Amino acid sequence: MKRVPDLLTASRGVIAAAIASLGFVGPAALEAVIALTMLGWTTDILDGRFARRCGKQPTWIGEREFAFDMMLVFSGLCYLVMAGFVPITPAVAYIAVAAVCVAYFRSKSVTMSFATPLVALPLVVAYLNARGAAWGYLLWIAVALLLDWRRFKDVVLQFIENTKALTRRM
Repeated sequence: MKRVPDLLTASRGVIAAAIASLGFVGPAALEAVIALTMLGWTTDILDGRFARRCGKQPTWIGEREFAFDMMLVFSGLCYLVMAGFVPITPAVAYIAVAAVCVAYFRSKSVTMSFATPLVALPLVVAYLNARGAAWGYLLWIAVALLLDWRRFKDVVLQFIENTKALTRRM
């Protein structure tokens, strides 16, 4: 039972690799990408719940949980670029600016600020190209928020506090 959180976290790395590799399939894989994205974010919700229930100290994988989240975010962008939904030049420019800002500020809030539009991008593309998948994703988001509202609220409040701390340092 104590390995479940790590397995769920590590599975996001596998899911991210699967999503990125579906770029070779192209636009026809969009619905599969949306399904895998929902699966990946479901593992994100569950790993924290299991970790808190087990009361275990973070392992090497647990300490890198945010990096696995960012792999999932980045894999969606990789798929969208490879499948031709997003032009490569603005995608590379966005990642370059994000990398410079993240390296300069060394703040989780800055990383999250750049990641948020990338989290939403597959949903927007699905809405334009695979409406059924987009509605399924929106339903998943609504259910996830209902079931995990307290944790979502805590993450938002932590983001706000970290952002305030960052602005005080500047």
